[in-house]
Amino acid sequence: MLKPYYKDTKSVGTTPARSYYIPFSRADKKSYDREDSSRFTSLCGAWKITPYESVLDVPDDFYNNDGADDIAVPSCVQYYGYDYFQYTNDRFPFPYDPPRVPERNPAYHYSRYFDCKVGGEKTYIVFEGVDSCFYIFVNGKAVGYSQISHRISEFDITDYVKDGKNKLDVLVLKWNMGSYLEDQDKWRFTGIFRDVYLLRRPHNHITDYKIETRIHGADGIVAFINKSDVQVAVTFGGETQSVPARAQSEFTVKNARLWSAETPFLYDMVIQSDDEVIYNRVGIRVTEVKDGLYLFNGKPIKFYGVNRHDFHPEKGYAVSREDMLTDIKLMKSLNVNAVRTSHYPSSPLFYEMCDEYGLYVMSEADLESHGFVKSDGGYDWAMQAIPQDKNFEQSIVERSVCNVEEHKNFACVVMWSLGNESGWGANEKRALEAVVARDDRPVHYESIYPYVVGDEEYYNGSGLKTVSRMYSTPDWIVNEYLNDAKETRPFMLCEYAHAMGNGPGGLKEYWELFESTDRLMGGFVWEWADHGVKYGAGDGFKYGGDFGENLHDGNFCIDGIVSPDRQFKAGSLQMKYYYQPLKFKRADNKLTVTNKNFFGAQTGELVITQNGKAQKRGVCIPPRESVVLDLADGDATAQYYVGGAEVARAQFVSDKPRAKFVCEKIKTELCGHALIVTSGDNEYRLDVQSGEVESVRAGGAEYGRISLNVLRAPIDNDMYIRQKWDARYLKFAKPCARGYRVENDSVIFDIIVAADSLVPVIDATLTYSFCKSGVRVAIDYKVNDVTKFEFLPRIGWTLKLDRSYDKLKYNAYGDGETYSDMYEYAIKGEYECSVKDEYKHYVKPQESGSHYLPDYAEVSDGKRVVRVEGMTSFSALPYSTAQLENAAHDYELPERDGTYLSADYYMSGLGTNACGPLPFDGYVTPNAGADAICFYFGEKR
Repeated sequence: MLKPYYKDTKSVGTTPARSYYIPFSRADKKSYDREDSSRFTSLCGAWKITPYESVLDVPDDFYNNDGADDIAVPSCVQYYGYDYFQYTNDRFPFPYDPPRVPERNPAYHYSRYFDCKVGGEKTYIVFEGVDSCFYIFVNGKAVGYSQISHRISEFDITDYVKDGKNKLDVLVLKWNMGSYLEDQDKWRFTGIFRDVYLLRRPHNHITDYKIETRIHGADGIVAFINKSDVQVAVTFGGETQSVPARAQSEFTVKNARLWSAETPFLYDMVIQSDDEVIYNRVGIRVTEVKDGLYLFNGKPIKFYGVNRHDFHPEKGYAVSREDMLTDIKLMKSLNVNAVRTSHYPSSPLFYEMCDEYGLYVMSEADLESHGFVKSDGGYDWAMQAIPQDKNFEQSIVERSVCNVEEHKNFACVVMWSLGNESGWGANEKRALEAVVARDDRPVHYESIYPYVVGDEEYYNGSGLKTVSRMYSTPDWIVNEYLNDAKETRPFMLCEYAHAMGNGPGGLKEYWELFESTDRLMGGFVWEWADHGVKYGAGDGFKYGGDFGENLHDGNFCIDGIVSPDRQFKAGSLQMKYYYQPLKFKRADNKLTVTNKNFFGAQTGELVITQNGKAQKRGVCIPPRESVVLDLADGDATAQYYVGGAEVARAQFVSDKPRAKFVCEKIKTELCGHALIVTSGDNEYRLDVQSGEVESVRAGGAEYGRISLNVLRAPIDNDMYIRQKWDARYLKFAKPCARGYRVENDSVIFDIIVAADSLVPVIDATLTYSFCKSGVRVAIDYKVNDVTKFEFLPRIGWTLKLDRSYDKLKYNAYGDGETYSDMYEYAIKGEYECSVKDEYKHYVKPQESGSHYLPDYAEVSDGKRVVRVEGMTSFSALPYSTAQLENAAHDYELPERDGTYLSADYYMSGLGTNACGPLPFDGYVTPNAGADAICFYFGEKR
């Protein structure tokens, strides 16, 4: 009978956690690819599987059977039609009844055969990741049991294997007691999701070792600590030393080349014992907190970071080495220098590549018990049940121990993290003590707050040497951290700039603050990629609730700075801009270009464009130094390239005066509800009921209503302020004219904007003036009762045109979408494109395609053109606001029925309020304002 290990938190039969390495035989060619080792045998590939609705249904002799169906390993069972897809953010997907988990606990019997040669050596089997726990049987005999989904589980199966063909059976359970500690914001997948392999080793072999580095003047000191019971020979820097069992030795590297994300130089180390060789790359570096600052190699670097989950839209957790390498290369191309492995350790292959390509890693333990804050139906961070519960102490400590022991020899790991959103208590303290006893790297933990644990514990008792927060505003950082006389530790945002949907806005304020003081370490954008699933019917990406599940958190998983298939968004490029390694500053006609790096020179090509002419110049800027270039009068654009790829950019533009609007004489005639205004050859019908332009006849063509617009298709970051808009029925509010008058060839309306049964939202005066080919609409408005909501989405005008108006030309910040708090990445200039390509296809449709600070915009059908001037932003989209709002997925958008041209007096910024602040002051539609927009109609020239 299966022993109910899953009702406890302990693994059974696993070897002690050790540093990750793959042994080679002496006869093998030197390689850092584990597949080249003759001692390594991959068990990835085709397996068999049999599903059970409950672990209670699993036969006692299940291992005597082969699986019924085929499945690939690594993979997640949900992608093979088993169980169901479910995404939850901060809620347990089972009843909160610790330490118990449901008896209706799905189980999956995996099986396969493998060949083995026995005699004279030992055989180990390694599982790099299984969710959530598993029993292992070899040739019908129970070997052991393991949990902690993202740990490396190793079993000695020497006494269970035989020469020739062997049977391997693995029973994977969906839940175990430790699932209370794995409530990360993610899809709830199940299965063997990382690699499985055999290791063949000598009987007396290396078990574990630790490599430590420090810096002494210009030299590097490399310490090798032998944690094995065998003597080893270590070769490093051309020197070989014999290191006895449980002893250590040191190597000195003169004028050492130090490792950093900017200069990821690695030295080779060879470790030998018996017929076994281990190749380990070593980065010499020091990471520490000293005198209230975080220092890397003695310098107060910044983390230009992202949080990264393991996720692939068609494979779930089962990301391959190629998938991970794609992420790393894309991160480097976006100037990212740091990764937080949220909220569990990554595959060891990921750490290897971060060593090689240069990324700082905050390695986080597999711990999150966020769901306890909602377990009573509310949201209470003061709930500290699990952090204080003795039943979970061993597992919480073990999760940090595994994290440290497995990844301690990677140079890229600059900081450990105890986990995420799990409260603070005795269990976390024990975990911290275990980490500090093993390693001297700084330790991170965010979930400790003075209002919960008290000032003494928070400032002095925790033992944490850094301060971390999520989504704090720049004002909070200044007022509550920098101005806190009791606080002496360095500060970071482990999560900020929640990148859900269109956004994030507000990076400028964060980075101006971060770079103003060495006390601030930087931050990690939440998060790297959208978690959109591709499975089942439909061509697009799916999110929570799309699979019929009752408990889910909707599209909150679609919150990445890149799309599920790793395409860049405007937000990706905005992040790249603020993460770029060069700083550009113009003073008169001098451009100063400064290398922000502490360790690596910037060697590349600088392209300066002025007055339509580009000048190229090769540069090599040492760390923390500058070059000064001469500029001509006028606007300038600077772009910096390395190997043909743009790394950094800046633009210096001056405001252009608006074109003068020359008013013409008009004739007016009241016809029913329409005031017909004739100006030259154009005729305008003004609706005296609403104060809007009902139609325009110009150049032999007729155009429809120019509607007052205070809405945008809600972006994800509007999710909370939208509730206030909806409470005032803003969606149904419409303009109503109180009266009009004709004065000095202008038509003036006094209007309100209101929904039925409610007092007006807006009082406004509209003034229409006319010229030979167009109309200017001036507004003077005031939002009433601003306490009901902080700001309007926008205020401006929308004109629906025939879909034949597909040619767009404009001069604004482009060619990507730009908003008042997300435009600095873009280049202001003249662009031509198709309207059908202007909408940016977010997984969940929303406001998109706006361009900030335009000089003009024109849409044309090839014969006629509509031109708009005077707005602070505009968009020309193939979909209406209502069509975007009513579609739950991109693939559900209707067939295009027109071109929707919107011109805004004001458009509120994006912010990051899905899980962060609203747009900052200065980036929202003001509650009172006055401005004018001009519409021109005519033939295309």
